[in-house]
Amino acid sequence: MADLTVSDTAPEFSALATGPNPLALSNLLAAGPVVLAFYPKAFTGG
Repeated sequence: MADLTVSDTAPEFSALATGPNPLALSNLLAAGPVVLAFYPKAFTGG
């Protein structure tokens, strides 16, 4: 997969959620605009 840059459209993905069903980007987009934010070092030590 190629790297994403600012303003690129995110590829379809699904991820585990706190409920019993996985979370899919397409389901979120059906409800309206979505903002994705990633914090790659949020849970790392040091």
